[in-house]
Amino acid sequence: MSNPSGTSAYVRRETFLARYPRDWKLAITFGILVLLIAPWFLIKWPYEPPRVQQQVPMAVNKAPEKPLAPDNAMLGIEAAPGTSAEREAIAANDTDDRAARMTHAPDPGLTEITNVGELPKTGEDGRQPWQVYSRPFNTLDRRPRVAIVVTDLGLSRVASDATLHRLPAAVTLAFDVQSPVVGAWLSRARQDGHETLLALPMEPFDYPRSDPGPRSLLTNLPNTDNLQRLTWALLQGAGYVGVTTVSGSRFTTDTTKIMPILETMKQRGLLVFDARVAPHSVIKETAKQLRVPVAAGTQQIDGNPSPEAIDTALNQLEQTARLSGRAIGIASPLPVTLDHLEAWIKQLPSHGIALAPLSAMVE
Repeated sequence: MSNPSGTSAYVRRETFLARYPRDWKLAITFGILVLLIAPWFLIKWPYEPPRVQQQVPMAVNKAPEKPLAPDNAMLGIEAAPGTSAEREAIAANDTDDRAARMTHAPDPGLTEITNVGELPKTGEDGRQPWQVYSRPFNTLDRRPRVAIVVTDLGLSRVASDATLHRLPAAVTLAFDVQSPVVGAWLSRARQDGHETLLALPMEPFDYPRSDPGPRSLLTNLPNTDNLQRLTWALLQGAGYVGVTTVSGSRFTTDTTKIMPILETMKQRGLLVFDARVAPHSVIKETAKQLRVPVAAGTQQIDGNPSPEAIDTALNQLEQTARLSGRAIGIASPLPVTLDHLEAWIKQLPSHGIALAPLSAMVE
């Protein structure tokens, strides 16, 4: 390039960027590179928001949800607890219906005509007197069961009348076979809705100082003689579901003597109630071996006939029923016993306990 002086020289032309500082230019260049490269990073590593730990809401007062009811078909049962069928069963069992239908006794199909009189027997159709003559009880009721057996009836009119009048029909009554009017008492009790037992006289440990009667079953008699006395006892009435004893503390511990009696009960379709008058009674075990329907007493309610002792025994009976599902109390018709029994039985429905006849407790 020429100049006026005639000399040549290189003149540096100023560019657009030359007017800015070097640091600014580097910053602008780096920014442009970031803008160009950033989209590539966004595509390769998509953005994920940070995970926030879910907060648990504070607890509030809320009624717990009810568990689902089980499938009845899967459980293989006819009525689950709480169904209308069970509620109806509970209502029926808690009603003291003295007009509850009791089968007419004696039933011709369950009666054997002998040269000495009419005796119960198993029917040709398989029906058994202990079932046919029993008081109705709806077994869909799954509450714990308590049965009460009142013994020593039939000898005192006052005591027997009071028992029939004051206690509900589900209470089972045992009448002494040596009462001269035991047949009439059995009939009247059944009319009031009670199922009944015959109480047989059997040898106690202190025999003959304690003599239960002239027709007692004794360990020193041949089995044939005892069976004759048993036959006489069974002829004294009709409609009973079985037999028991309140005196045979020695007889009920002798297997060789008790076995023929139990075999007769099986043949005639009757149940046996072991009142446990002896701690080592063999009735229950022997009856199970022979497949005789049997029930065993749990507790004597008025062994000590004081009000406090009776209340304690009744509470223990109730606790036993809750633990094992069933319990059988034995009582005598003392006025104090009837007072406390009557009041206690009225409270059973509110305690979730069913009062059952003895036939509903057979093992």
